[in-house]
Amino acid sequence: MEMGVAGTIAVKQISGEDLTDKINAWLESNPELEVIDIKFSTSATEDNWGTDALIIYRKES
Repeated sequence: MEMGVAGTIAVKQISGEDLTDKINAWLESNPELEVIDIKFSTSATEDNWGTDALIIYRKES
């Protein structure tokens, strides 16, 4: 089965407190990838919170 354009799209989820350093490190280690978008999300409960980033990128075909 041949993949279309969507078959070249992938995601990377990054979680933690200091997302800037983690995202920059991942981008530096994957310079050949085309980043399409980066989405951020924060969630919280009564005693905890978390931050996530979802990097949407295109893999080389």
